[in-house]
Amino acid sequence: MGWHCLLPSFLPQIMISMLTGRMSCNRKCPILLRISHARDYTKEISAMNWQAKWIWHPGEDAPRNFFWAVRKAFTLPQRFSNAVLHITADSRYSVWVNGKYLGHGPVRAFPHRWRYDTYDITPYVCVGENVVAVLVHHFGHSTFQYLQARGGLLAQVECDGKVVAATDETWKGIEHPAYERRMPRMACQQAWAEMFDARKDLLHWTLAGYDDRAWQNAAVVGEVGCAPWREVLPRDIPFLTQEPVQPSRILRIQTVRPPKQVWTFDLKPNFLPGDLTANPRGFVGVVATVLHCSQPMTVRLRSVFNGFRVVRIDGREYTPQQAAEGMSITEGDHLLVADVSASFYHEWFFGVVFDYEQGELTVRSPLGDAGAYPFVSIGAFASPEDAGFQSAWRATSPQQIAAHPAAQPIQWAHTAAANVFAETVFAVPMAAPLQVEHPYSLVSANPDDTVIYPPANGDVELLIDFGRELVGFFEMELCAPEGTVIDLNAFEYMEDGRIQWTYGLHNTFRYIAREGWQIWRSVVRRGFRYATLTIRFPQGATEAVRLRGLRCYLNTYPYAYQAQFQCSDALLNDIWEISRHTVRLCSEDTFVDCPSYEQTFWVGDARNESLFSYTAFGDARLARRCLLLAGESLWRSPLVESQVPSGWEDILTAWSLLWTIACEEYYRYTGDRAFLEEVYPAVRQQNQNIHERFINGQGLLEIEAWNMLDWAPMDTPRTGVVTHQNMWLVEAWRRSAKMARILGNDAEADLYLRWAEELKAAINAHLWDAEKQAYIDCIHADGRRSATISQQTQTVAYLCDIVPEDKRALFEKYLTDVPEGWVRVGSPFMMAFTIEALEKAGDIGRILQLIRRWWGMMVHAGATSCWETFPGFLGQEWLTRSHCHAWSAAPAFALPSYVLGVRPLEPGFARFEVRPYLGDLEWAKGVVPTPHGEVKIALFREGEEIRVQVTVPRGTVAVIAGKEYGEGQHEVRM
Repeated sequence: MGWHCLLPSFLPQIMISMLTGRMSCNRKCPILLRISHARDYTKEISAMNWQAKWIWHPGEDAPRNFFWAVRKAFTLPQRFSNAVLHITADSRYSVWVNGKYLGHGPVRAFPHRWRYDTYDITPYVCVGENVVAVLVHHFGHSTFQYLQARGGLLAQVECDGKVVAATDETWKGIEHPAYERRMPRMACQQAWAEMFDARKDLLHWTLAGYDDRAWQNAAVVGEVGCAPWREVLPRDIPFLTQEPVQPSRILRIQTVRPPKQVWTFDLKPNFLPGDLTANPRGFVGVVATVLHCSQPMTVRLRSVFNGFRVVRIDGREYTPQQAAEGMSITEGDHLLVADVSASFYHEWFFGVVFDYEQGELTVRSPLGDAGAYPFVSIGAFASPEDAGFQSAWRATSPQQIAAHPAAQPIQWAHTAAANVFAETVFAVPMAAPLQVEHPYSLVSANPDDTVIYPPANGDVELLIDFGRELVGFFEMELCAPEGTVIDLNAFEYMEDGRIQWTYGLHNTFRYIAREGWQIWRSVVRRGFRYATLTIRFPQGATEAVRLRGLRCYLNTYPYAYQAQFQCSDALLNDIWEISRHTVRLCSEDTFVDCPSYEQTFWVGDARNESLFSYTAFGDARLARRCLLLAGESLWRSPLVESQVPSGWEDILTAWSLLWTIACEEYYRYTGDRAFLEEVYPAVRQQNQNIHERFINGQGLLEIEAWNMLDWAPMDTPRTGVVTHQNMWLVEAWRRSAKMARILGNDAEADLYLRWAEELKAAINAHLWDAEKQAYIDCIHADGRRSATISQQTQTVAYLCDIVPEDKRALFEKYLTDVPEGWVRVGSPFMMAFTIEALEKAGDIGRILQLIRRWWGMMVHAGATSCWETFPGFLGQEWLTRSHCHAWSAAPAFALPSYVLGVRPLEPGFARFEVRPYLGDLEWAKGVVPTPHGEVKIALFREGEEIRVQVTVPRGTVAVIAGKEYGEGQHEVRM
């Protein structure tokens, strides 16, 4: 059963407003409050009549980190009522109409089922000449969000139903000269670090009247439906938010100097030429360069992210720690050889940092080529024992490297023009005096500018706090001398003045200013709370930089804040808020694991995120999109892939099975039968693939895949029989049976239930340890039984009803009381399953204890969002890696579901129960959104009783203490 609109009829113009994002989704907007969780509103728009063709720059099909500025003028008649723009691009676009920025897209998708966006441009166009201007960013390489295809743009402007502009060979384009293509990857999961030189900007190119006659005509790629974009489908979720957020504090201003030299280059084109996937690869190889010291020097050598294992200078070995502390090098030439071999590389950029206090250091190519990049690669080799590797590694002269048959130059196109991360992280503080006026204006909406004068020596670094975790696009407004460099490095956490830099992520940009006032908006999404802003004045500068604004446009799924939770415990209220904020920040065009490091749609994470979003916001459209998108990965893999749509072809078995479970849960919370009909063929396909290909002779699931469940030392090898995922499969088949039964496929439902019972019996026959009264973690591929017993495996056994009835009490004890020597729960993600199991056992009090302990710790540490891991997983230096991870936001589900006690009994809350728990709380209240409207509930402790006040929406029935209550307000004592 879908939701309905409050209006008696659904006006077409309101539908267009929803699609275009011009109607904000907030608690004051009654129109959006009861629109269907499940409804695919794009189906209400008639089938698209494309007259546009796919076009591209008349050059390389898939250039690396390429920015294409393209525009088209069009004329509108004297009288018109409506104008819309349909647009998509590969890989991403930013679009303007008559200089008005509209948005960024498209949503992530597999190339063969690409998506387009529709904007209502009526407010931004006029009678006569208009222009649409598009900046297309083609990645030229796969990420965890994108499969490499080829560059392309498809756009069509319609006025009152008539096409007035459509992409073809008449559109004018040019490679945007201000964007630097030679940059490092942000991370293996994301695309490229950003550098913009405003001195080369195409000023006013997004406005009508701009002279583009010197630009090239576009080349036509093909009609709609051509490869690789076989289908082009409408966007299936609303546009994301664009909320400006200012900084809250400036924590520090100081002068710094960058390290003396930073060299950054991509090893993949040399070691694995032609591979544009994101699949991990191992390799064995070295890089080499010739150092020339002007005098005896102490040189500190560091690597950035993908580092060296050992480095040699003239045959003498240094560990990374020794090299970072300083190497004494004599005057003259020296051969540096670094072993960069690795067994598991997703992303291959290698950064080298040289720093020193005195003297001059230069580097040059051992191949002797004038003008060549100073580093060369040697390899790749089969193993470190390979004679070719040994001869390169033990070389002591440039001539030996030059004579090596596997030596290759690093091409300049595969190097980075800047490494802002290294230049800021390894910056050295200086004692130079500073002159800064009005620093408060950067964090206040007032007419003053923050004025920063050039210091006598060094650069000026501002340490800025935005007050809470954010994700979005930076924008700056400033006046600066020409050539001033502005470097930003964003991060999530600092403690006692120490910064936890985002190692593994270039969360940075570089902006080079033109003369005068300018506004610039980044086209790269970043997650962060803090940032350093380093201002590097040009040599001899005397004019100040005036900063009028630095802001982030918060860019998330446009949830309405319908759901509410409050209680007599202020700590639980704070935990609810950080959990809900975490869910929001991890809701982009899909659910993502985190807004900073990866921004990746991990399918198993999304099972939990979906549940959390239902109760934290009451909007299931993003969950619907994610579940269907994940199912599409079966076009190339036998099980739903771990993260989609991705250049890494990977199966994480538990994630595939949690996807099936999430599909059933989505139907339970929304009643969206149309979704069930759409997703069920994928559920069936995965079930058949598993049963036909991966059930072994013992009747157990055995698959070579990534078989983890938790960030903990469980015994879950890549091959063999892994216990927890056999248990998940039992539950996945049961949930499949429920879906099949709803759709009238009784024979398939019975089959899945038979498979589930057979697998349950096999688990108890082969994976039970009678001596330890627990299930072992696995059976290894060679037949060895695991010696590891984990709390995680026992928790899944209890959740999935694998445990025989006479063992249930024992396993309920295991949920919180862990015997000595067992592996314990290691992350908030796994703790969410512990919480579910405790609810099943009826122990809500223990749930509140866990929430107060583990999530209360986050609140007490000043967190504004939930951490990826518990302290200790990364050692003692830092609390966690990611400080915003929605797989950890379990309280957003547990508090309304278990304290307020509102849970569906029938799909879409047609019948729901109210089974509250106050425990030591005096009162609790809140709002739980449903497809039929809001369930408002208030609980009050009165002696031995709980007074329950509840509002039941129309068309639903509440069950309280075994009694049914229809629409309206009710008060019940329990």
